[in-house]
Amino acid sequence: MAKAKSKNGPADPIAVELAAIKQLLIVSLIRDGVKQRHIAGALGVHESQISRSLPKGFAAAVKDDRDDTK
Repeated sequence: MAKAKSKNGPADPIAVELAAIKQLLIVSLIRDGVKQRHIAGALGVHESQISRSLPKGFAAAVKDDRDDTK
């Protein structure tokens, strides 16, 4: 997700915390097998925005971990 920064100063702590919670929920959904395009559709954003909000290779690593536990 986009970093919650304002143009005029430090980020609002509540916005920062909400962005972190949103990212954790996205990771949880990916781990549970929900496709990124479905998450993006539910959030009203493009699928690429979901990918960009996570570190490179992170979604694949989460999926691999999920597959290893089965």
